[in-house]
Amino acid sequence: MNIKRLILFITIITLSLGLTACGSVKINLMKARESALNDEISNDNKIGNAHIKKIIECLESNDKKGLRKMFSPKALKEAKDIDGGIDYIMEFYKGKMKSRDEGTIPTKDHNEDGERKSELDCKYTVTTDKDTYIVFFKDQTVDTKNPDNVGISMLQIIKESDRKKYFDWGEGKSKCAGIYRPATVKN
Repeated sequence: MNIKRLILFITIITLSLGLTACGSVKINLMKARESALNDEISNDNKIGNAHIKKIIECLESNDKKGLRKMFSPKALKEAKDIDGGIDYIMEFYKGKMKSRDEGTIPTKDHNEDGERKSELDCKYTVTTDKDTYIVFFKDQTVDTKNPDNVGISMLQIIKESDRKKYFDWGEGKSKCAGIYRPATVKN
């Protein structure tokens, strides 16, 4: 009878240790996944912040060619009038940047059959010495199947006071390739 109890006791201890080890492995895997996700979010923020900085630099220095280079080849092909849009946005944006928020950067990732796509929807509030603007852009950072999609596909700059009237995350009336111009603006 004592041998049966001893075997039962050893079995319980062995199982307990095994379950504890599995639990710590699972916790370590979860921590590793969380760390990788945080690194990816940090990288997305760095990309978005670098691109908003470049957009503002182009606007403030009237660098039309520099702004044009930020767009993907596909967006340049599909835009109705990219050069007219750039002229419009250069005229619309006034002043020198005094501040900007850290932005909102939701990411859309898609992995299927070895093909990867990643798109950032970047929204910033930029305050200049003249006005306050919402600067929104869609940025395809990865497309392993169609590299011509990589780059900015859509840019929208509106006055912050017109947010409710025009801003919809580039999904509704502002959805376009190139530069968004409200319907009230002649192309």
